[in-house]
Amino acid sequence: MNFLFFIFISLFILPHAAFAEHEADHRYFVSGFVRDAEGKPQQDVVVSVEHKGGQKKRATTNRRGYYEVMFHLHNENLGDEIVVAAADEIKKHTMKFDPGDHVSERRREVDFGAPGKESPYDWVYWIGGVGLLIGVAVGLRFFRKKKKVKKEAVRKKRK
Repeated sequence: MNFLFFIFISLFILPHAAFAEHEADHRYFVSGFVRDAEGKPQQDVVVSVEHKGGQKKRATTNRRGYYEVMFHLHNENLGDEIVVAAADEIKKHTMKFDPGDHVSERRREVDFGAPGKESPYDWVYWIGGVGLLIGVAVGLRFFRKKKKVKKEAVRKKRK
């Protein structure tokens, strides 16, 4: 049981603790994927993200080619320009969000290279698969225990 509690905490609680730095309406995420011309993820590529207000952030892509940076910005930054650079490619984007929405996450996806073939949400399927395996294991254990109890009841009746 402690193992399941540890899995729950590490998958659902701890990853979100890192984003508690600012209120949701003060966070602006820029994230995306860096891939080659065939759509294969590019690992360890440095991505630079610069906000016209002077904030500069850098991120390095992971094995899936994914990067993410977070800026501390406000409603006044609506319409500001963000410059994202990866390798020798530069993309400029305008910040868009609803200034009246103080709950939803503000973010912009900026991808480089050809579209990938895998889903950026593969982790959802992985967690679902682990959950299914745990469910099957618990179900089999329950079924075997019930079958064992039934056999013992039949044996007691025969005596």
